[in-house]
Order: sequence, then C-alpha cells, then structure tokens
Amino acid sequence: MISERSPMVLVRADSGKRASVRLSPARTVGTAATEPEHDWRKPMVGTTLRDIRTHIERLASDDGEYYVVCARSGERPVPVAGKRFATRTDAADAAQATEQYRAALRRYDPQLPFYDPVACQERPADANAAAQAAGESNAPTRALGNGDTQTTPPSVDRDPWDDSPLISFCHDVSGAVFESLSARDHEDAERAIMETYMAAAEATTDRNTLCLVLLETMASELEAHLETAERMQVLRAAATNLSPVEPAADPVEASLAFLDSLSLIREYGVTRDSTDSTDGTDDVWTVSLRGYAIECGESRFPTLPIGIDILRRSGTPDEPLGVTDVTALGEGDWQFVLRSDATASGLVCTWGERQ
Repeated sequence: MISERSPMVLVRADSGKRASVRLSPARTVGTAATEPEHDWRKPMVGTTLRDIRTHIERLASDDGEYYVVCARSGERPVPVAGKRFATRTDAADAAQATEQYRAALRRYDPQLPFYDPVACQERPADANAAAQAAGESNAPTRALGNGDTQTTPPSVDRDPWDDSPLISFCHDVSGAVFESLSARDHEDAERAIMETYMAAAEATTDRNTLCLVLLETMASELEAHLETAERMQVLRAAATNLSPVEPAADPVEASLAFLDSLSLIREYGVTRDSTDSTDGTDDVWTVSLRGYAIECGESRFPTLPIGIDILRRSGTPDEPLGVTDVTALGEGDWQFVLRSDATASGLVCTWGERQ
C-alpha cells in the first residue's frame, strides 16, 4: 500500500487511442450521475465486461511500479484496484480499458461513480526523500497535453487508495447479471430491475445503500420474472462473468468468509455434513447469518450475492445446489440449509418462516 503523501508521476493515457465504448464527459468525482436515457432493451454491444477485465489482468504485473488511479480523487477504481503494471504503456492501456469497462457497466448501472483513470508511477523511497529535501510538493502531478503538469488534489474524507470493496463487489455482481440477462434476451427482467432501482435511487444518495438496493432489486425482480431454471442459468452465467478465483475445497465456507470481510454480513456460522444418496455422497451445509446488510422484509431472503459467489468458488458450478429450511431469526438474521442434492432453487431469492 502506498502512503497518501507519497509523491508520484501521473501519465495520461494516449488520447489518440479510443476505447470502443466512449465515456461521457467528465463529471464530479465520487458522485452519482445519470446518463442520458438509454434503451435498456438493447443488448450490450462491443467487448464484454469479462473480456475487458481479462485484458487488464493480462497487463498486470505482481511487482510493477506503475498503477492506475483517478486523477482527481486518487481512488483506485474497479477493475484496476490493487493491480500494478510493469511499464508505463501497460498502465496507460489499463487506464483506457478501465474507462471502457466502466462506460459499459454504466449503461446498466447509471449510479456507478465517474472516475478519470490515469497511469501513475511510484517513486523510489530515495527519490521521495530527495524531493522533500528540495521542498517539492508531495501532491500528485498530472501530465498535460502541453507538457506542463497540474497538481492533483487528494481525496477528501476518504482513503484515496481504496475503493470500497463492498461497493466494488455489488457493482461487479450487477454488471455480470445484467450482461447475462442481455445475452439471454430477458428484456422484461432487465427493464423491471432498472425501473425499480431508479425509483429507489431517487430516495437515497448513500453509495453503500444504493449498491445494496441494486442487489435487492435484482433478486426480487429475477424471482418475479424468471422461472427457477431460467434464474439458475442467469446466475451460473453471471458467476462466470465475475473475476475468476481458485476453486475452494469448501465453497460455502470460503464465500461466507469473503462476504464477511466485505461487511455484507456481520458474522456467520456454518457446519458441513455428508449424506448418502442413490448417486453417491451429497453435501449439506447448515448456515446461520447475523447482520445481513441487504433489506429483507418480513420473510423474504435475497440470496443473490451469496449464491453467485458460492458458484464462482465451486469447482463444479453446474452441479445442483439449492437452499432449503429457511428461518428468519430476526432483522437481518437468518438460518438456512444448502444441499447439493436439492433442486437448484433459492440461490437468487427465497422465503423463510419466522421463528
């Protein structure tokens, strides 16, 4: 992690190369803005979100001295957060790909924050000391077209190096689901999600709340507009659109630990058992959650983020997996059972009995 005060050199991505999906004019960083009205019924065109992210991951290097930040806020936006690059060219290419990625995702998620990604080089420690001795400013500098530099203001009241992992995860999931819906021509579900979400977004401007509202809206509208088999097809396809992770020996435990690290859940408990069946041995997980951050209502349990993350961590994502025996323990508190031998249902949204 680089100190907020570390001086750096910013390199603007080559303006001669344009992404296939053009970004709208610059907006105030960190605020939600709405694009001109789109026809949400049209499928996403051009490169997919997964292809763009894969391109960025191929450019990345474990020990590179370049990285990508927002020139105005210093934040590292998805999908380049935490990534480094070996050369200035690779970092500039990644900055352009970041614009393309976020412009494509914003077609479906208009509340996605606007950033101005630029390539940035970390100065060695001895160069930092020399710069401070010479009285140079610690503020970042940005390369301009005329060869001059411009001081880049630091982020205000936020860690400029860390886009919220929860917000990033929510927007990644929403983008993956929208892309999956579009590829399968589920226009009614797409339109219903956007109409419900945009109406809810008018009532709040808090970014954390908005991203959770988006997931809750998705889960509810998918349940209302798609049959069980269709929901599972969309969910499995969306799981493959997310950044790949290594298959886990216990995908349920790994997923709950990850969601807990995001503060999507406050705490959890899980036990795993095996049962014999005609087809061999089936796994059964008994799960308890406390402080689930997504609004659930009296007995409705939107399981979308849990289901999609379990699927992407499973070595056999096509195997049946379902939620049964759901009990609402209190506000945000749930107990349920995941069965590998169950009819594949409940991984998007389900209902439980009040205790």
